[in-house]
Amino acid sequence: MTTYATSTRPDFLTDYAPTRYRRRLTPFSRVPATGRIGEVWHLAARNHPEQVVIVDRAPDVAPEAPLQAAFPEWAALVDDLAGRLYAMGVREWDRVAVVKRNHLDVSLLASAAARIGAVPALISDNHAPDTVAVLLERLERPYLVTDRPALAAMELDARAVASLTEGAACVDGVPAGRPDVLDFGALRGAPVPVRRLRAYDEPMVITHTSGTTGVPKLVLHSAASLYSLGLVEAERWPVFRLRADDTVAFCQPYSHQRVITGLLPLTTVGPKLLMLSDPQGPRLRELLVAHAPTLVETLPNAFLAWEDLARDPGRPFRRVRVFVNSFDAIHTRTIRTFLAATDRRFPVWVQAWSQTEAGAVAIRPYVRRSVRRRGHRPPPTQLLGWPVPGFGRLRAVDPATGEAVPPGEVGLIQFSAPGRCLTYVGERARHDRKREGDWWNLGDMAVVNRWGAVRLIDREVDRIPGASALEIEDVLLDRLPGTTEVIVLSVRDGLPQPVYSTRDDTPVEAARWRAATAGLPDLAEPLHIRWDEFPRTATWKVRRVKLREQLLAGTSGIGFGTWT
Repeated sequence: MTTYATSTRPDFLTDYAPTRYRRRLTPFSRVPATGRIGEVWHLAARNHPEQVVIVDRAPDVAPEAPLQAAFPEWAALVDDLAGRLYAMGVREWDRVAVVKRNHLDVSLLASAAARIGAVPALISDNHAPDTVAVLLERLERPYLVTDRPALAAMELDARAVASLTEGAACVDGVPAGRPDVLDFGALRGAPVPVRRLRAYDEPMVITHTSGTTGVPKLVLHSAASLYSLGLVEAERWPVFRLRADDTVAFCQPYSHQRVITGLLPLTTVGPKLLMLSDPQGPRLRELLVAHAPTLVETLPNAFLAWEDLARDPGRPFRRVRVFVNSFDAIHTRTIRTFLAATDRRFPVWVQAWSQTEAGAVAIRPYVRRSVRRRGHRPPPTQLLGWPVPGFGRLRAVDPATGEAVPPGEVGLIQFSAPGRCLTYVGERARHDRKREGDWWNLGDMAVVNRWGAVRLIDREVDRIPGASALEIEDVLLDRLPGTTEVIVLSVRDGLPQPVYSTRDDTPVEAARWRAATAGLPDLAEPLHIRWDEFPRTATWKVRRVKLREQLLAGTSGIGFGTWT
């Protein structure tokens, strides 16, 4: 087994963020030491050389590497990957598309590319071939780092590789009959190139949106924009701030911008990290039980799928003091289940409503008392909280006129804060349509009350007149404990269509369904499918448009979709 030694080159010592970017939310705020992903691992290695990072399987880029290693070893692996990319031909300003199986090594490859001045573009491997082709076209012939399963799934033959990329390499060897593809592993040991980090205002990394309504948007961020988002992550929040003595269990799609901003405080504070690659991985339970995390963050629908794990006799969440769900609203039942799964006297759940383009929009903490009522309308989790004080502002506008609506009325939500993305790669006009000066259209319908808190109704493209799909879904999940997913689809010229799955794949009895829907808006007769039949994005969001096409061919939704 190869051991990666700590780099001894002078540029191992990082430069801190320029003073003008180190604005604080308060005079006592803790701030990230950098916004550059090309140096986060080296900074962590310098400041926390003894702290370990644990993965659930070996990195695909280094299958012989240990599953547990200290920060200096991970930093040295980043150096090695930078050498391989340079040997592959990557230079400053080149774009490097990373499309492979989910793992922490996606972030390591991003850091390696950024370290030599290239711009990594992180793409999930779960997209259809035509979607990947569009994304590669928008990247204008990037270098491609992938693996053999993804190469096959993307249907990239030699002609496609030649036309869409500058060159391709597989991290798990060359497929038979593919001389056009490099063996990325064979480049190991190449000289480590000189560090050439991009300036703070320059493009640094590209990630993509979830793609729930079609081809994802490629979102471009700089070190300055991500540093601004990292201010929220690193803040010393009362009760739920990140601590150096934490054991953090983190299970996210590593191609997502959330991971990039998440690395800034993680490598600044230096807690023990358990970086999981698969919410349904074979070692998930074993690792959670063995390491007993104190802070857990994953996707809302991953938490939903983990509800049975929360009741496991091994009590994997017994020491958790803080649960964090990013991206979207969480279900009330799920919060209640996990807060009951910890032995802490005062555990806190933090719901962070966020968007790839703009970071955390609103934050709200919950305690056990917050979610004690079952099937309540509106669900407590629909009230997503407030923008970060001194950082962000929210307003609701009429989607037809753009005029502000009074507090308490439903409107299209706009957000203003530092850290917004630079543009959409290959779709600048689309980006600019969503921008009104300092205000950014989120594409969500919601209510901003007189105290400034926001209650999410629905995505504008998924809206239901006079009702809220999110509310109905949350209430039904709470009233029907055997359900594992509930989605309500808007249908033009028809009743909203509920679609659900259950733990044992047995449909809910008609009488129970009628009782559960009592007092709710009129709905069409429910459709029961298996959990794995819901089409999902890399962030486990349900692709509602695709689900409607699968089950209700010939129908359409009601929303305009202008701001998606």
